[in-house]
Amino acid sequence: MLLGLSWGEWASITTIIIFMAGVVSLLLKYVVFGPFQDDIKDLNRNFKTLNDNLSEIKISINDLDKRVDEHDRRLDRHHERIKDLQNKIWGDSY
Repeated sequence: MLLGLSWGEWASITTIIIFMAGVVSLLLKYVVFGPFQDDIKDLNRNFKTLNDNLSEIKISINDLDKRVDEHDRRLDRHHERIKDLQNKIWGDSY
């Protein structure tokens, strides 16, 4: 006996509480959160696609940086060649 109830009554009360908790858990899982499952899957798929796209963009930016650096070096060489040609044609006065 505990608080005026027998152990069998306590076992029944505990069983009822556990059963009700299970029913509430299932209701929350399938009725409340169920409609959001497809949206969550779509959102996860979109995040994965976005991450893949960002990765490709980073690679493209790195490639473009290399190309810009090469063009900058070529432009510097052309500028020096033009300066040399101008010096040869007009002398050092230009």
